[in-house]
Amino acid sequence: MKHGISAAGGPARLDVELDRPGRHVGALFVPHSHDRSAYGRITLPVIVVKGGDGPTLLCTAGLHGDEYEGQFALSHLARTLDPDRLRGRVILLPVANPAASAAATRTSPIDGVNLARCFPGRPDGQPTEQIADGIFRLLLPLVDCVVDLHSGGGTLDYLPCAFGRLPMDGALAGRTLDLMLAFAAPYAMVMRRPEASATLVSAALEQGIPAMATELGGGGCVTPRTIEIARVGIENVLAHLGMIDAVATPRGKTCLLAIEPQGFLRAPGRGAFEPAHALGETVRIGEAAGWLWDLERADHAPEQLLIPDDGMVVCRRVPPICSAADVLLHLGRDTTRADLLGVA
Repeated sequence: MKHGISAAGGPARLDVELDRPGRHVGALFVPHSHDRSAYGRITLPVIVVKGGDGPTLLCTAGLHGDEYEGQFALSHLARTLDPDRLRGRVILLPVANPAASAAATRTSPIDGVNLARCFPGRPDGQPTEQIADGIFRLLLPLVDCVVDLHSGGGTLDYLPCAFGRLPMDGALAGRTLDLMLAFAAPYAMVMRRPEASATLVSAALEQGIPAMATELGGGGCVTPRTIEIARVGIENVLAHLGMIDAVATPRGKTCLLAIEPQGFLRAPGRGAFEPAHALGETVRIGEAAGWLWDLERADHAPEQLLIPDDGMVVCRRVPPICSAADVLLHLGRDTTRADLLGVA
């Protein structure tokens, strides 16, 4: 096994052909005994496409069940990627959280656990933690690169982007940023000091594996454009890794943005948020960001909320009703590769 991760232990099992050239469909599963099935399983479809010698790319989607752009894109890719034109191996996990996907929820309805926040998982934990353990223990040691497809789901809407963090190791950081730029979404956004931990991307980076995520729109809907960005983005990554010949699809310029902690606007309390700006608008600190209303008290003036920093609105909350600390919007600032990597 690569990267020092042990495959021993844990209830998760992988049942798919990994080493024979061609296209192979199988599953990763964990046992799940419940009222309707004493010996049930949670089954994650796994598709392996293998060509000649080359690296292994793991592509995942649906860790959050209400984010469908990546689930559609990888399902398309599972049918169309030609092993005869492939140098290396692609492992596709298009529906990593089947119960959440079926329920259109961010977290699993089985146990309420957020799959995208519980890596490396626990072999003796809740079913979702066992799924994370299976991905970490059985798939991650096989791969040289990870792309984890996300979107804003039902509560957020993003400018379509490659989204990630950079590790402390300079060489790995450079490879990771190059991976994000190679995806060639309209934007590439790098979190300076990410708040979220225990993600698949962070787990991969800790093992020395270049890894990136995406945020491909959201707002509770799917568009042809965002699915196409995901599909073409994976092909761009394959070309970047030398696994296929260069992609013929023209690639537009990617705008590189830094996501700073001070660029997040959170609701100060419960209410209904009326925004003053749309996605993609450039704003200045101190401008009106919008107004927080108590709609049951029409005689009360709304509370004006202010833009927390200079930058571009790259993400907004979709449902107007919010609670204290909900992110209402966040900003990105123009940056450069040299600035992000600390290159003089």
